[in-house]
Amino acid sequence: MSRDGILEAAAEVFSECGYYRASMDQIAERAKVAKGTLYYHFPSKAQLFKQLITEGFRMIRERVEGELNRSLAEEEQIRNVIRHHIDLYLEYSSLANIFFHEISNGLEEEVLRELKAERERYVQFLADLLAGAGQETEARNINSKLLAAGLVSMLDGLCGYYLDHREETTPDEIAWILYRAVCGATACC
Repeated sequence: MSRDGILEAAAEVFSECGYYRASMDQIAERAKVAKGTLYYHFPSKAQLFKQLITEGFRMIRERVEGELNRSLAEEEQIRNVIRHHIDLYLEYSSLANIFFHEISNGLEEEVLRELKAERERYVQFLADLLAGAGQETEARNINSKLLAAGLVSMLDGLCGYYLDHREETTPDEIAWILYRAVCGATACC
């Protein structure tokens, strides 16, 4: 199995069990690899977890950047970014669960510091995307980093709700709510 397959199995195990309860044995079993193969690619559970988070954030950033169309109006770009984040959250819900709920649970201090820095880079990435919204309005002085952090939290909450209550809402409704929240904050829409 490839390194990516190990990361996928690790995402499932960490999501189901949490960082503390997940074991390298469980991950190797889920990935259908020998434990030695697992340790060949990742020398420890903490390093595997760190790599999973780091690569996950990078993948999301790259996919969102790939979806941006600079020729679109700011409102449409914001709409596309929000919708793409929802789609990624739902497609990779195990990974999203780890991003939002496991990053601070009992990790080695150095690994935790690196992961928090990666999460901070991701929030800054979103803040930079949102910073242009409302530039020509009185809302141009809005703290785009705070807005980005709020958007990430709302995304987690609303998508998590959707996963547990699919019969009550839709991804389109979630996108509309997030879009209206961002538009209300930036006055760009």
